Amino acid sequence: MHAVINHLHLTKPIDDIRDSLERDGVPLLAGMPGFQGFMLVKEAEDRAAALIFWDSQEHAVNGASTFGPTWFATNIAPFLASEQQRSLGEVVVDVRT
Repeated sequence: MHAVINHLHLTKPIDDIRDSLERDGVPLLAGMPGFQGFMLVKEAEDRAAALIFWDSQEHAVNGASTFGPTWFATNIAPFLASEQQRSLGEVVVDVRT
């Protein structure tokens, strides 16, 4: 499994994007090949980390190249207060209870 981690700093509260993300953004991701899951971690009122899980690096790259220029570009990018920080890596430990 691979994870894409996006650190977002927005010009509006994270809570203002949550409904749209749950209603429209995540279902689009869920329909993509290799999608495994999504988490949004609220770090502050205007900052969050979005974690997107994929079954392979290839699917992660393909998902980003599809989702980034479409839904994200329209619904999140206009509200970025600073440059998005993005990383991709293999999940080497996954423990959930």
